[in-house]
Amino acid sequence: MMNLIVSDTTTLIVLERLDALSMLCSLFDQILIPQAVMDELLSGNSEINELMQQAGCYDVVSVNVSERLLEFYKWLDKGEAEAIELALTSQLPLIIDERKGRKIARQKNLSVIGLAGLMVLAAKRHHKTPKAALELLDQAILSGFRLSNKLYQQVKDALSAIENENFVSQDCQNNGE
Repeated sequence: MMNLIVSDTTTLIVLERLDALSMLCSLFDQILIPQAVMDELLSGNSEINELMQQAGCYDVVSVNVSERLLEFYKWLDKGEAEAIELALTSQLPLIIDERKGRKIARQKNLSVIGLAGLMVLAAKRHHKTPKAALELLDQAILSGFRLSNKLYQQVKDALSAIENENFVSQDCQNNGE
């Protein structure tokens, strides 16, 4: 079974700034990008299309206009609205960081994850060490990504727990030899 997810704009912009777009490709087989999100990305960096093609897991998708999408346009920017609509019609989880968009996505019973959650997931799946995941999140915050102190502490705690699990499992393997 393929591991698919839909993405909004912000997380992709942050990962691109940190030269970490390929990280998502290690976590998911395919990341679906609504056309409006791609337009937003290209307006910020015309080279992002090439970077996404090099990463190899991004797929730009047209989103059909529906009454629900038109309703979303009233509350959200075009990229967020299309990302939520695509996630709903595809029945896929959604990468989204903006508070209002996350709230609406959750009200529609979508599974959502943001940049902080992706760092924890990368560490859990051993694509990044917990230390490297936290460093990447710190770099994101330094480059202007906003994260509450409470959520930052939760991420630190989760990464610390993963670090401890990894240490314990390595210790058990070493003693079992």
